[in-house]
Amino acid sequence: MHIAFVLEDFTLGGVERVSEKLISALKSHYGYTITIICEYDRGDLKDTFHQLGPVFTLDGRSRLLRFKNICTQLLPDLVVFTKGGLSRYGLMLSSSTPKVAVQHVPINLPDQSAVKNLFRRVGASILFRTLDKVICVSEGILNNLQQLKVIGADKSLCIYNPVLNQHIKKLAAEDVEYEDYFVCVGRLHFQKGYDLLIKAVAQAKQATPSLKVIIIGNGPDERKLKHQIAQSDLVDTILLHGTTDNPYKYIAHAKGILLPSRWEGMPTVLVEAAYLDTPIVAFDCRYGPKELTGQGQLGYLVDFLDVDTFAEKIVALELNKAPKLPSPNVDCFSLEAAASHYHNLFKSLL
Repeated sequence: MHIAFVLEDFTLGGVERVSEKLISALKSHYGYTITIICEYDRGDLKDTFHQLGPVFTLDGRSRLLRFKNICTQLLPDLVVFTKGGLSRYGLMLSSSTPKVAVQHVPINLPDQSAVKNLFRRVGASILFRTLDKVICVSEGILNNLQQLKVIGADKSLCIYNPVLNQHIKKLAAEDVEYEDYFVCVGRLHFQKGYDLLIKAVAQAKQATPSLKVIIIGNGPDERKLKHQIAQSDLVDTILLHGTTDNPYKYIAHAKGILLPSRWEGMPTVLVEAAYLDTPIVAFDCRYGPKELTGQGQLGYLVDFLDVDTFAEKIVALELNKAPKLPSPNVDCFSLEAAASHYHNLFKSLL
């Protein structure tokens, strides 16, 4: 089976990480032939993706036409759009070519105005109706799409992201250069709520002066966050580590993982933290944290935007006063489970 995967680029983000794992599993477990089509041939994972299959770039002014020409040349059996918005390229494909998109985030986003969210909803409704299936990475995302009538139940389903394999445990065992710290992993972007985290840490530090938080990742808000950290007198408390090819060791050795996101789909880093038995502190944002933590029974779930309580949870963990919670069961996020679900879906569409 020949599958074409469509990505924006190869930036070290959650979508790119799970796409790389899925492609690897489909190749090794089921012998798929993979072609990769990207808008921009750049990012920390560029070399990794180039090893998975031939890469075609949609460079030039007419990306839609370029995409059509590539697919006409390659004749893939099925096309996977790794983000919902990329399904616009599907308009250039024949109706006989099965098309699948993966939706990682809610359609209505907190940082967008009502008008922009309406346009997102209408646009998604139009595009998704041209697809054979829309895969949602959480039940929350699936319910969001169906409740907003973006797509019907017959064309949508939930498949959890392929996140976990045994190699993670090996990488997690490596030494780290920090001690007694909390960790955050994700792009330095408004979505991830690091500005809210800084406010929570500033409060928590008043009760726990030795508090340390390591943020793994980079992104467009780096300069803004550095300024806020300095203004809050937290330069020695919050460290912007940058990207790494092994976030697992930082997660495994941390006192807890902090997720102050404004929105998610199903946060990969929380699944990894659960797998590595690292305590979770997360805002109850849409969607994923509540679903993963069993309504807050398997992790410290904080009401959305409640910075004060978020700080209190950090202090409780820092002082070893928080009750010990069992880790969520994340077997459904294994590479084997996800690859099997995708394989069965692809067979049904062909």
